[in-house]
Amino acid sequence: MNLYHTLKTLSLDSLERISNPEINDSFTPDTPALRVMTDFRLTEPVQLSQEMGLDEAMALLRKMHVRSGLVINDSGVFKGLLTVADLVSRQVLSIATSQGLKRSDLTIRDLMIPKHKLSGVSLQTLSHSSIGDLLKTLKQGGSQYMLVIDTEADAICGIISASDIARKLKVPVDISQRATSFREIVEIINHTAQH
Repeated sequence: MNLYHTLKTLSLDSLERISNPEINDSFTPDTPALRVMTDFRLTEPVQLSQEMGLDEAMALLRKMHVRSGLVINDSGVFKGLLTVADLVSRQVLSIATSQGLKRSDLTIRDLMIPKHKLSGVSLQTLSHSSIGDLLKTLKQGGSQYMLVIDTEADAICGIISASDIARKLKVPVDISQRATSFREIVEIINHTAQH
């Protein structure tokens, strides 16, 4: 049986201030890369069944206020990534047409980015990297997302999003276009960093 203790409490009478993030806490390409990672050890990722319908997936992503979800099978095994950009892309209709199906007949499995097409970076590598390093890596891969792998636990422990980086750096981004919008982000950031 656990023995719990009553914590010592303090009076709030004399307190007037509320802590806030540092005002000068700006993000630059030199900021440590870990600062833009969504850490699954702290925030549970949205997990979507690969058999889920597209409208149901979109509703869930919107409800959770996220732009991507990890796709799993019935056993909870990681299979890929699904993004809002995927769900609103022209690819949806072309896949349905090519398979002779209606859009409503498609599942996440039909549209997701399978794990063999995704790239990842180790948590250890990320801990010694900058946002600029991330940008260069994402640009080279032409991807808006990169998964973070805890090699000791042999598990995905986070995700990096180009749109999150753009928001932190206060650079506009159109996330409906995948690779081209990301290249535009990098060009804007490089232009800003040079001036």
